[in-house]
Amino acid sequence: MSHATLRPLRETDLATAHQLSQALHWPHRPEDWQCLFHTGEGLVLEDDQGVFGTGFCVPQGDFATIGLVIVADSHQGQGHGRRLMDGLLQLAGNRTPLLVATLRGAPLYRSQGFDSYERIYQHQVASLPAMAERQPLEDQVRELSPAAAPQLETLAQAATGLDRSALLQELLPQAERIVGFEQEGQLRGFALLRPYGRGLSVGPVIAESTDQAKALILALLRHAEGRYVRFDVTARSGLNPWLSEIGVPQVDEVEQMARGKVPLSRDGLDQFALLTQALG
Repeated sequence: MSHATLRPLRETDLATAHQLSQALHWPHRPEDWQCLFHTGEGLVLEDDQGVFGTGFCVPQGDFATIGLVIVADSHQGQGHGRRLMDGLLQLAGNRTPLLVATLRGAPLYRSQGFDSYERIYQHQVASLPAMAERQPLEDQVRELSPAAAPQLETLAQAATGLDRSALLQELLPQAERIVGFEQEGQLRGFALLRPYGRGLSVGPVIAESTDQAKALILALLRHAEGRYVRFDVTARSGLNPWLSEIGVPQVDEVEQMARGKVPLSRDGLDQFALLTQALG
Protein backbone atom coordinates (compact mmCIF):
# COMPACT_ATOMS: atom_id res chain seq x y z
CA MET A 1 0.00 0.00 0.00
CA SER A 2 1.43 3.36 -1.04
CA HIS A 3 1.32 6.34 1.30
CA ALA A 4 -1.92 8.31 1.02
CA THR A 5 -2.31 12.04 1.59
CA LEU A 6 -5.46 13.63 3.00
CA ARG A 7 -5.85 17.19 1.70
CA PRO A 8 -8.51 19.81 0.90
CA LEU A 9 -10.50 19.18 -2.26
CA ARG A 10 -9.75 21.70 -5.00
CA GLU A 11 -11.97 22.64 -7.91
CA THR A 12 -9.56 20.82 -10.22
CA ASP A 13 -10.42 17.59 -8.34
CA LEU A 14 -14.12 17.72 -9.21
CA ALA A 15 -13.84 15.82 -12.50
CA THR A 16 -12.05 12.93 -10.77
CA ALA A 17 -14.52 13.06 -7.87
CA HIS A 18 -17.38 12.77 -10.35
CA GLN A 19 -15.71 9.73 -11.92
CA LEU A 20 -15.48 8.08 -8.48
CA SER A 21 -19.21 8.55 -7.92
CA GLN A 22 -19.97 7.23 -11.42
CA ALA A 23 -17.96 4.08 -10.64
CA LEU A 24 -20.41 3.46 -7.77
CA HIS A 25 -23.36 4.12 -10.14
CA TRP A 26 -24.34 7.16 -8.08
CA PRO A 27 -26.46 9.63 -10.06
CA HIS A 28 -24.62 12.90 -9.31
CA ARG A 29 -23.88 15.25 -12.19
CA PRO A 30 -20.80 17.48 -12.30
CA GLU A 31 -23.17 20.32 -11.37
CA ASP A 32 -24.20 18.47 -8.20
CA TRP A 33 -20.56 18.21 -7.17
CA GLN A 34 -20.14 21.93 -7.92
CA CYS A 35 -23.01 22.73 -5.55
CA LEU A 36 -21.24 21.00 -2.67
CA PHE A 37 -17.97 22.68 -3.59
CA HIS A 38 -19.63 26.11 -3.47
CA THR A 39 -21.45 25.54 -0.15
CA GLY A 40 -19.12 23.27 1.84
CA GLU A 41 -15.59 22.04 2.36
CA GLY A 42 -14.25 18.89 0.75
CA LEU A 43 -11.39 16.49 1.38
CA VAL A 44 -9.66 14.03 -0.92
CA LEU A 45 -7.42 11.04 -0.34
CA GLU A 46 -4.61 10.83 -2.85
CA ASP A 47 -1.67 8.50 -3.50
CA ASP A 48 0.85 8.23 -6.31
CA GLN A 49 -1.90 6.86 -8.57
CA GLY A 50 -4.15 9.88 -7.99
CA VAL A 51 -7.30 10.74 -6.03
CA PHE A 52 -9.17 7.68 -4.72
CA GLY A 53 -11.34 9.10 -1.94
CA THR A 54 -13.62 12.09 -1.36
CA GLY A 55 -15.95 13.59 1.22
CA PHE A 56 -17.74 16.87 1.95
CA CYS A 57 -18.73 18.74 5.08
CA VAL A 58 -21.43 21.41 4.61
CA PRO A 59 -21.97 23.78 7.57
CA GLN A 60 -25.63 24.57 8.31
CA GLY A 61 -25.77 26.64 11.46
CA ASP A 62 -25.22 24.54 14.59
CA PHE A 63 -25.06 21.43 12.41
CA ALA A 64 -22.97 20.17 9.51
CA THR A 65 -23.98 17.56 6.95
CA ILE A 66 -21.40 15.07 5.75
CA GLY A 67 -21.84 13.51 2.33
CA LEU A 68 -20.38 12.03 -0.84
CA VAL A 69 -17.97 9.97 1.26
CA ILE A 70 -16.28 7.66 -1.24
CA VAL A 71 -13.29 5.34 -1.11
CA ALA A 72 -12.60 3.57 -4.39
CA ASP A 73 -13.04 -0.22 -4.33
CA SER A 74 -9.33 -0.63 -5.08
CA HIS A 75 -8.50 1.00 -1.74
CA GLN A 76 -11.16 -0.57 0.49
CA GLY A 77 -10.26 -2.36 3.72
CA GLN A 78 -7.16 -0.30 4.46
CA GLY A 79 -8.54 2.18 7.00
CA HIS A 80 -8.99 4.98 4.48
CA GLY A 81 -12.70 5.42 5.19
CA ARG A 82 -12.11 6.00 8.88
CA ARG A 83 -9.27 8.43 8.16
CA LEU A 84 -11.47 10.36 5.74
CA MET A 85 -14.33 10.52 8.27
CA ASP A 86 -11.96 11.71 10.99
CA GLY A 87 -10.91 14.56 8.71
CA LEU A 88 -14.50 15.49 7.90
CA LEU A 89 -15.44 15.47 11.58
CA GLN A 90 -12.58 17.88 12.23
CA LEU A 91 -14.04 20.18 9.57
CA ALA A 92 -17.40 20.05 11.38
CA GLY A 93 -15.69 21.48 14.47
CA ASN A 94 -18.21 22.27 17.21
CA ARG A 95 -21.17 21.65 14.92
CA THR A 96 -23.19 18.46 15.33
CA PRO A 97 -22.42 16.23 12.33
CA LEU A 98 -25.31 14.68 10.41
CA LEU A 99 -25.25 12.17 7.57
CA VAL A 100 -27.28 9.65 5.62
CA ALA A 101 -25.90 6.12 5.74
CA THR A 102 -26.39 3.17 3.43
CA LEU A 103 -26.65 -0.27 5.01
CA ARG A 104 -23.04 -0.80 3.94
CA GLY A 105 -21.78 2.41 5.52
CA ALA A 106 -23.79 2.42 8.76
CA PRO A 107 -21.42 0.18 10.82
CA LEU A 108 -18.48 2.55 10.25
CA TYR A 109 -20.54 5.54 11.34
CA ARG A 110 -21.92 3.76 14.41
CA SER A 111 -18.35 2.93 15.45
CA GLN A 112 -17.63 6.67 15.31
CA GLY A 113 -20.48 7.59 17.65
CA PHE A 114 -23.36 8.18 15.23
CA ASP A 115 -26.92 7.07 16.05
CA SER A 116 -29.88 6.69 13.70
CA TYR A 117 -32.78 9.08 14.17
CA GLU A 118 -34.87 8.78 11.00
CA ARG A 119 -35.45 6.46 8.05
CA ILE A 120 -35.34 7.94 4.55
CA TYR A 121 -37.16 6.36 1.60
CA GLN A 122 -35.83 6.99 -1.90
CA HIS A 123 -38.50 7.04 -4.60
CA GLN A 124 -37.90 7.52 -8.30
CA VAL A 125 -39.37 6.88 -11.73
CA ALA A 126 -37.73 7.11 -15.15
CA SER A 127 -40.85 8.51 -16.86
CA LEU A 128 -43.38 10.18 -14.58
CA PRO A 129 -46.99 9.24 -15.41
CA ALA A 130 -49.68 11.90 -15.71
CA MET A 131 -51.12 12.98 -12.38
CA ALA A 132 -54.82 12.13 -12.26
CA GLU A 133 -55.20 12.80 -8.54
CA ARG A 134 -56.11 16.25 -7.30
CA GLN A 135 -55.84 17.53 -3.75
CA PRO A 136 -58.33 20.16 -2.54
CA LEU A 137 -55.48 22.11 -0.97
CA GLU A 138 -53.87 22.64 -4.39
CA ASP A 139 -56.01 25.78 -4.66
CA GLN A 140 -53.76 27.31 -1.99
CA VAL A 141 -50.53 26.60 -3.89
CA ARG A 142 -48.85 29.56 -5.60
CA GLU A 143 -45.92 29.92 -7.99
CA LEU A 144 -42.93 31.65 -6.41
CA SER A 145 -39.68 33.11 -7.70
CA PRO A 146 -36.15 33.13 -6.24
CA ALA A 147 -36.98 36.61 -4.92
CA ALA A 148 -38.92 34.86 -2.15
CA ALA A 149 -35.62 33.54 -0.76
CA PRO A 150 -35.76 35.35 2.62
CA GLN A 151 -39.18 33.84 3.42
CA LEU A 152 -38.14 30.40 2.19
CA GLU A 153 -34.96 30.46 4.28
CA THR A 154 -37.02 31.25 7.39
CA LEU A 155 -39.45 28.40 6.69
CA ALA A 156 -36.64 25.96 5.91
CA GLN A 157 -34.81 26.75 9.14
CA ALA A 158 -37.98 26.30 11.20
CA ALA A 159 -38.76 22.99 9.49
CA THR A 160 -35.29 21.47 9.77
CA GLY A 161 -33.44 23.19 12.59
CA LEU A 162 -30.68 23.88 10.05
CA ASP A 163 -29.48 27.16 8.57
CA ARG A 164 -30.30 26.62 4.89
CA SER A 165 -29.48 30.15 3.70
CA ALA A 166 -26.33 29.38 1.69
CA LEU A 167 -27.83 26.27 0.12
CA LEU A 168 -31.04 27.97 -0.95
CA GLN A 169 -29.14 30.93 -2.37
CA GLU A 170 -27.19 28.41 -4.47
CA LEU A 171 -30.14 26.25 -5.54
CA LEU A 172 -33.16 28.55 -5.92
CA PRO A 173 -31.86 30.12 -9.16
CA GLN A 174 -31.40 26.60 -10.57
CA ALA A 175 -34.94 25.45 -9.78
CA GLU A 176 -37.32 24.78 -12.67
CA ARG A 177 -40.28 25.59 -10.46
CA ILE A 178 -40.80 26.92 -6.94
CA VAL A 179 -44.23 26.65 -5.34
CA GLY A 180 -45.51 27.87 -2.00
CA PHE A 181 -48.48 27.02 0.19
CA GLU A 182 -50.48 30.01 1.44
CA GLN A 183 -52.91 30.04 4.33
CA GLU A 184 -54.75 33.20 5.40
CA GLY A 185 -52.32 35.26 3.35
CA GLN A 186 -49.25 33.72 4.98
CA LEU A 187 -46.67 31.52 3.27
CA ARG A 188 -46.66 28.27 5.30
CA GLY A 189 -44.68 25.91 3.10
CA PHE A 190 -42.82 25.49 -0.18
CA ALA A 191 -41.26 22.94 -2.51
CA LEU A 192 -38.69 22.93 -5.32
CA LEU A 193 -38.49 21.03 -8.60
CA ARG A 194 -34.93 21.21 -9.82
CA PRO A 195 -32.36 19.43 -12.01
CA TYR A 196 -30.47 16.78 -10.09
CA GLY A 197 -28.86 13.45 -10.87
CA ARG A 198 -30.52 11.58 -13.73
CA GLY A 199 -33.31 14.11 -14.18
CA LEU A 200 -35.33 16.09 -11.65
CA SER A 201 -35.56 16.10 -7.87
CA VAL A 202 -38.49 17.26 -5.74
CA GLY A 203 -37.07 18.70 -2.55
CA PRO A 204 -37.04 20.16 -0.13
CA VAL A 205 -40.74 19.91 0.64
CA ILE A 206 -41.59 22.07 3.65
CA ALA A 207 -45.14 22.02 5.04
CA GLU A 208 -47.31 21.80 8.15
CA SER A 209 -49.14 18.60 7.18
CA THR A 210 -48.99 15.63 4.84
CA ASP A 211 -51.96 17.02 2.88
CA GLN A 212 -50.15 20.33 2.35
CA ALA A 213 -47.05 18.43 1.23
CA LYS A 214 -49.12 16.39 -1.25
CA ALA A 215 -50.64 19.57 -2.69
CA LEU A 216 -47.21 21.12 -3.19
CA ILE A 217 -45.86 17.93 -4.77
CA LEU A 218 -48.77 17.51 -7.19
CA ALA A 219 -48.43 21.14 -8.30
CA LEU A 220 -44.83 20.37 -9.29
CA LEU A 221 -45.42 16.94 -10.80
CA ARG A 222 -48.05 18.26 -13.21
CA HIS A 223 -45.13 19.95 -15.00
CA ALA A 224 -42.85 16.90 -15.03
CA GLU A 225 -44.86 14.29 -16.94
CA GLY A 226 -42.65 11.87 -18.90
CA ARG A 227 -39.48 12.90 -17.08
CA TYR A 228 -37.21 11.22 -14.53
CA VAL A 229 -38.18 12.34 -11.00
CA ARG A 230 -36.67 11.48 -7.62
CA PHE A 231 -37.73 12.03 -4.00
CA ASP A 232 -36.02 11.35 -0.68
CA VAL A 233 -38.82 11.41 1.91
CA THR A 234 -38.77 10.90 5.67
CA ALA A 235 -40.55 7.96 7.26
CA ARG A 236 -42.61 10.33 9.41
CA SER A 237 -43.80 12.24 6.33
CA GLY A 238 -46.48 9.66 5.52
CA LEU A 239 -45.64 10.10 1.82
CA ASN A 240 -44.04 6.71 1.24
CA PRO A 241 -47.15 4.65 0.31
CA TRP A 242 -48.80 7.58 -1.48
CA LEU A 243 -45.85 8.19 -3.80
CA SER A 244 -45.94 4.53 -4.83
CA GLU A 245 -49.68 4.81 -5.47
CA ILE A 246 -49.25 7.77 -7.84
CA GLY A 247 -46.53 6.01 -9.83
CA VAL A 248 -43.25 6.90 -8.10
CA PRO A 249 -42.10 3.64 -6.47
CA GLN A 250 -39.67 3.22 -3.60
CA VAL A 251 -36.25 1.95 -4.72
CA ASP A 252 -34.12 2.21 -1.57
CA GLU A 253 -34.05 3.18 2.09
CA VAL A 254 -31.25 4.66 4.16
CA GLU A 255 -30.73 5.95 7.69
CA GLN A 256 -30.37 9.54 8.82
CA MET A 257 -27.76 9.67 11.60
CA ALA A 258 -26.38 12.23 14.06
CA ARG A 259 -23.43 12.31 16.43
CA GLY A 260 -24.94 14.33 19.24
CA LYS A 261 -28.16 16.33 19.41
CA VAL A 262 -30.77 15.83 16.71
CA PRO A 263 -32.04 18.91 14.82
CA LEU A 264 -35.59 19.84 15.81
CA SER A 265 -38.37 21.52 13.85
CA ARG A 266 -40.54 24.30 15.25
CA ASP A 267 -43.59 26.48 14.51
CA GLY A 268 -45.58 23.45 13.35
CA LEU A 269 -43.42 23.00 10.24
CA ASP A 270 -41.58 19.91 9.06
CA GLN A 271 -39.43 18.80 6.14
CA PHE A 272 -41.25 16.06 4.26
CA ALA A 273 -38.67 15.54 1.50
CA LEU A 274 -34.94 16.20 1.75
CA LEU A 275 -32.95 18.60 -0.36
CA THR A 276 -30.62 15.70 -1.13
CA GLN A 277 -29.31 12.81 0.94
CA ALA A 278 -25.91 14.53 1.22
CA LEU A 279 -27.42 17.85 2.34
CA GLY A 280 -30.29 16.66 4.53
